[in-house]
Amino acid sequence: MSSPSINPADLSPTTSDIDPQILAEITRALLPYLGPYSITTVKRASRSTSDPAVAVKIVADHIEDAAKRELFLKSARRVLAAHEDGKSAPAGAAAAAAAPQKTGGRPATPVTADLMQRGEAASAPIIGPLATVLVGRYAQVAENSRDFFDRLASHLRTAEERELFFEKIRAH
Repeated sequence: MSSPSINPADLSPTTSDIDPQILAEITRALLPYLGPYSITTVKRASRSTSDPAVAVKIVADHIEDAAKRELFLKSARRVLAAHEDGKSAPAGAAAAAAAPQKTGGRPATPVTADLMQRGEAASAPIIGPLATVLVGRYAQVAENSRDFFDRLASHLRTAEERELFFEKIRAH
């Protein structure tokens, strides 16, 4: 695969109309196929359309191997379906991730630089370079440290990944 050329339009500070959480999950699904290039690919696709399904199609076209492309499309369809379900059901995962979390009787803790480093160190081995973006985003909007870590954990696909993530958080 040849190196992509830089288009000046790609450098302009435009934003996407697609939910950032959907973009993050599409990027995560793409990471096994395109590696770090996934972030740029999803960003560019989101700038060219406001429809997540169209963005997925644009992104999928960057995967040369047909079998791998189909695996990605399967994952991306699950992401889109999960977000559609979250829109229609107020108690859905998207609503839960956006709501402040209960602290279980513990006092709320502000999100400090140390907590951000712990969150990135625990999530980066699981979700890759997207961890840095998510840590920065959630540190700004989280109500407390528990909310911060729960938001990061919402990007983990399996119970095993979440368990590993929280073990690493507690180990620090």
